Amino acid sequence: MGLFSKKPKELVYDAAQCRMKKERMREMFNEAVEDGDSYEILHVSETTTKFERGFVFDTNTTTFYHYILGYRERDDRAVLVQIDRELTQHSEALAIDMDAVAQAHYNPKYTQASLIYKKGSRDYGEIMDIGDTGSNTMAGIADMVQKEERERFLDYLEGLRSRLEQKGYKQEKWKRE
Repeated sequence: MGLFSKKPKELVYDAAQCRMKKERMREMFNEAVEDGDSYEILHVSETTTKFERGFVFDTNTTTFYHYILGYRERDDRAVLVQIDRELTQHSEALAIDMDAVAQAHYNPKYTQASLIYKKGSRDYGEIMDIGDTGSNTMAGIADMVQKEERERFLDYLEGLRSRLEQKGYKQEKWKRE
């Protein structure tokens, strides 16, 4: 450790609340997705930032979106269900076009997983934060720690990467920590 480096703080969270929220996410996912129990799920979030120049003040607005990501390895299906922070409402399921995915990547520093679409697709892809949140979070769902779920998803991503390489898509290097 260097002179000015700090030891990372332990994440403070309520384990009972975490279990209850994971159970509620499973209920919501099963309501939105047919045969939902056959999917592995985890909480992911995405952010968008919008900068506008004003006459007097400039504004920078960041919006947080929360999803339940369900994925199934046997048929390479992935589904997103948008949820609210309180886990009371959810959207209909949105299927990710896995045929359009050309790259799968993970950045451990920011705990972001990416599914990048082929050139010519109408969208760029999905950039999902799959990190943990503690009891004092301001932006995410509080008490959401999902180490085991994240590890299973990263196993899935590694398998997806090898299948994409077999199809001829070059993958960026990544190191799993």
